[in-house]
Amino acid sequence: MNRYTILTFIVLTLSTSSLNAQQNDSIKNEILNRQASDLEMISKGRSLTLEHLRKGDLPALKEVKDYLAGEIYNPYSVYLPVEYWLLSFWTEDYAELLHEIKQFSADTGWNSDSYWQMGERFRTSSMLRMISDNDRLLDEVGKKSAESYLPLTVNIDDAELSLEEKEFLKLWLFALLFTPESVDDEQEMEEMNSMATGFLETYGESEYADYTRRFIRYRFQPGNWGLGYEFYLGYNTLTGGLSRYFSNSVAGGFALDMLYRNLDFSLRFNYSSTKAKREVMNKGIIWPVNVKGYLVGADITLQYPVYQKRDIKFSPFIGIGGMGMGPTDAEIKNHPELGDFEELSALNYLVGLDLKLNTWSKSADLSRYGGTCLGLRYTFYMPNYNRKDNLLDGNMHMITLSFGSFARPKKRYF
Repeated sequence: MNRYTILTFIVLTLSTSSLNAQQNDSIKNEILNRQASDLEMISKGRSLTLEHLRKGDLPALKEVKDYLAGEIYNPYSVYLPVEYWLLSFWTEDYAELLHEIKQFSADTGWNSDSYWQMGERFRTSSMLRMISDNDRLLDEVGKKSAESYLPLTVNIDDAELSLEEKEFLKLWLFALLFTPESVDDEQEMEEMNSMATGFLETYGESEYADYTRRFIRYRFQPGNWGLGYEFYLGYNTLTGGLSRYFSNSVAGGFALDMLYRNLDFSLRFNYSSTKAKREVMNKGIIWPVNVKGYLVGADITLQYPVYQKRDIKFSPFIGIGGMGMGPTDAEIKNHPELGDFEELSALNYLVGLDLKLNTWSKSADLSRYGGTCLGLRYTFYMPNYNRKDNLLDGNMHMITLSFGSFARPKKRYF
């Protein structure tokens, strides 16, 4: 390699190195001069907000809050809605709060999946959710606001606002801080609902009535329709001619219930064993003494509660059904001649009383939504066997203990 070739190689190498260095310096300067990203601004801005809140430096808190809201063009890109609203109570930006709540109410609607769909402006971005999950701003502003609820309400009372605006702001602040997690728990929501109802009774046509009905007051009522079931065990006692021919025995069964408002339509099936105390003849076939048999029944009852509370429900009922008696299959094997014995069947009328109790489950409400319960039921059956055979006149008493459940859907009303 001659000296000219070596010189050319050195020049090219130095030139390439110089170009690379200039390019790296340009990228470095671009990075250094680049404006802070939204992620960095939001994260540091929230950190500064938390610092001023902890110190109680409200002027500085307001400056940071207002700057970030203006810089990002939407306060809900920096703060969760509840954070921004509580911070605005601290900085006494009441006009902003009243404007925002009207906007929130107007932009939030009921969608096809039966839940509230917030407007795009109020939805939390994934980036903000990530940041808020890792700082303590929400916890801190909630805690300090709850501790300072009374001073915050005094500030509201001292503001140049109408009485309606003051009352709503105090109601809203209370709701933000003290609404229970389970808004469908009527006992926990009693105070909140009472306050909201008081506001609506006074300011029913208020611009803030819609928000109060939808997002502060949570009232529920049972749906019109409900379903239930029941398993029971008891004892039946025959009277009249039936008692002379057949023995009493233990009975068991189950029921399916359909409820409409306060009415309960119950389809019930029961079975019990019995034994012939005398010879029973039906169409020339004799059922011998001491041969075991069955007694089955199926009926439909309609009952209506005359007294009901959370843990008790007392209902009289009436019904109609059918009753049948005959030898058991096991006895027919031992007495083949009974294979032709036709079941003694009859139309059956019934009346009775039903008592349901629940004292162990706080979630049960027998007067409204239902729940698991124990039952005590007395039924008086009036079969019309005497139309076919005067020897079988008589009735039947049945007392049963049961375990079951019924439920109605819980529906919100405004």
